[in-house]
Parts: sequence; C-alpha cells; structure tokens
Amino acid sequence: MLKIKFVVLAMLPLMLSACGGGGSSGADSSPKGDNNTTAPIQEKVTVDLYHVDPETLSAKKYAYVDSILKGTQYYTPLSEDEFLLTADQLFTNTWVYSDTKAITSLKFYFSDAPKTGYYHTFKKINISGENVFDRFYPGYKVIFDQWGTTGFEEQTVGKAYQRTVPLYFPQGSYCYQIQEEKAEKPYITFSKEGMTGENYADVITESEQAFKNEVEKLGHTLKVDSGKWKGYSWRYYREYDAYGMIFDLVAINYNGELVIGDMNHFADTHLGNMITEQKSRLTTLNKDMDPYNYYNQKAFVSELEKGCSWYNDIAAQTIAKL
Repeated sequence: MLKIKFVVLAMLPLMLSACGGGGSSGADSSPKGDNNTTAPIQEKVTVDLYHVDPETLSAKKYAYVDSILKGTQYYTPLSEDEFLLTADQLFTNTWVYSDTKAITSLKFYFSDAPKTGYYHTFKKINISGENVFDRFYPGYKVIFDQWGTTGFEEQTVGKAYQRTVPLYFPQGSYCYQIQEEKAEKPYITFSKEGMTGENYADVITESEQAFKNEVEKLGHTLKVDSGKWKGYSWRYYREYDAYGMIFDLVAINYNGELVIGDMNHFADTHLGNMITEQKSRLTTLNKDMDPYNYYNQKAFVSELEKGCSWYNDIAAQTIAKL
C-alpha cells in the first residue's frame, strides 16, 4: 500500500500514516560495497543444509564439500517481467548465476548475482522434541491460535495446523537461524508492476521535499542514499520511527520513467537488534483496542525469535510429513 501511495501521491502527505510494524532495520545506514572489512578466515567445511519451501514443504539441498557446493550450480531465475540491477549489469528474462560457499561451520557467503554478495552468521539450534509446526510456522501459530485457519483450510499451512496428531522433531534434528548479515555488494530488483508511467525527474524534483516534510511531521527520520548503476540512477528511501525502519523503497530512473523497486542486502543486520525493536513496537499496541495490528506484530516477533533458514536432513525430512 505504501508503494502505491508513493506512486499515486508522488510522495505527498500521509504516505506513511498507515504503516504498522513492518520490516525492521537493526542496520547501518550506508551501503557496504566499498568497505574495508577484513575477509573472514576460510576453513574447510563439509555439511549438507536444506532449505524447505513453506508452501510445498519440498527441500532444496545444498551440499558443501570442503566449503564449496558439490556437483550443482544455482541460478536466480528472472522472467521477462522481472529485472535485477547490479552496479555492473542489468539482468532480465534469464537465469542469473548465483554462488555460495562455507567460510566456517556457522558463517556462509552468498551471491545472488555476479559481483554481489553478503555473509550470514548462523546459530545452530537443537530442535529435537519440538513441535514441528510451532518451529516451522511460528508466525502462523500466533495467528491461527487467535483466529483459527479460516481462509487457509486448503493450504499447506492450514492443513498442517489442523493435524489431529501433533508432529515432533526426532532426536538429531537441527536448524540454523541467521544471527547476523554482513552486506558486501547490494543489488536492486524490480518488475513491470513497479513501472509507474511517471517521469522520474519530475517526481523527484517536485515531490521529494514534500515527502521529507511529512516524515518530519510524524516525528520520524528519513534516510536517502543515491547512486547510478549501469546508467540507471536510483534513490533509496528508508523511514524510521523510534523502534527501527518501518518502510523502504527504491526509486529508479528506468529510461526516464519512475520505477519502484526493492533494495537487497544493502546494510548489515543483526537479529538481536531486530527482536528488541519489534518487541518494543509490540508494547505500544493494545490487543483489545487494536487486535489486528497487535497479533500481526506478535506473529512477526515470533518469526524473528523462532524462524530458521536452514535445516539438517533429519529435520527437513520430518517437516515434509506435516
């Protein structure tokens, strides 16, 4: 909704008045493309990690042997309506080569496109004996406990919640939770849906200051970074309240047209900071007066606290039984 307001109202008043407890920061404000951070010391790591699709419960295996993926190459798929912009190239309607390697047993490097990248530091958690639904779908657990599964009865998550016999992780089950992201080189994604038909220069020139004024009236902080990649100018807007970032978007000059997109892996993030911010925001909401926003925020906090990105083989095989 906020992105639509940005387009239709050209960043005019009340753009941010309806925002709730969306994404957070726990982040630095500047890009990391030219930092001088010392590279982590490389170790030899052999491990199998599984990413489980929450809609299909199918698992994608990443087999690291001596820190390198074994026998498989991975790509970021883009349709003719999807675009990925890096500092060096614009991709569309193709398969973009991606890469990953293990630095240590709990630190991994990922690159979703050439000359982009970020590091993830994980916490390995023993989830043996835990309820599978509660660990894999922590946010839905909060929502369904409060309001039931209406509208989700035929979806995988709804059916999993309604199991007559609870499913538990067996011994030897582990998951990996991201504790920190260190951004190296970010990238921008956008699609034809974000193409507004408006003139980029006109909107920025005529409306940006009005937008900044409205943010200040709300008592919030606006941060703006800008750049030009492969001939395409962009401006990255982030709005913060007292508890962290509540809104962000990228305005891109695509052949003179204003296009709304997303910035990816722009700044460092820390899970502990995000949890603190979102718990603080939760305390400002009244579950009796505003139950919708309260329980959605509570669900978001639960996702941060319990959500995992990767699983070992035993855990992944168990999740598939939901």
